[in-house]
This record gives sequence, C-alpha cells and structure tokens, in this order.
Amino acid sequence: MSASLLIAVVADEMEEAAVEIARSAGARGVTVLPARGIGFPEHITFFGLTYRGLEKVLLWVLDSESAAEIAERLNRELDLLQPFQGLAFSLPVDDAGGVDPAAIRRFLNS
Repeated sequence: MSASLLIAVVADEMEEAAVEIARSAGARGVTVLPARGIGFPEHITFFGLTYRGLEKVLLWVLDSESAAEIAERLNRELDLLQPFQGLAFSLPVDDAGGVDPAAIRRFLNS
C-alpha cells in the first residue's frame, strides 16, 4: 500500500463540509491553509469591484485508495467539477522528511 497527499481547494464556507466528508470516509487529520483565489475570468461584483474569494487548501496524507475515494466524493458531493467551485485531487508521496517511516507503515497497514 502506498501513501498519497489529498489536496482540496474549496471556498471558505465549504471547509467544514469538506472536512466532514473526509472524516466520514476515515481521514483522521487535516492541515488547513488559508488561500486567496484569482479566477480566470475574474469575478466582477457591483460597482466594478473585483472579487477574489477566500479559499481554504486542505491537506491529508492517506493511503492511495482512500485518497482517491475521498477526492471523488469531495468533487461529487461539493459539486467541485463546476467552474469556480474548487478542486480535489491526490498525488503520490514517495518520501516524507521528518516523519518516522515505521509510523507511516503502521498507519498504512491499520
């Protein structure tokens, strides 16, 4: 079994729903980073002001199968495949500095 980094970029107001979806699928911990999105084309609001919405970047390290499953659920349940909604995807993790390899193996085998 291999590890993957699940990355979800969602609107600020969708953070709790995204975390709950991942938690219900077995994800134990999450790192949340504040972000600011610049859409193409940019969203224009009233009086000609440009709105760049507040976003959150959510990160989980999971086994590859769980990461792919949760990314699919996030995309489907939060409707992230629509324009300007966000995205969720996973990337393989080959090495993790500062992390005990035995702990990763125990986690992946649990």
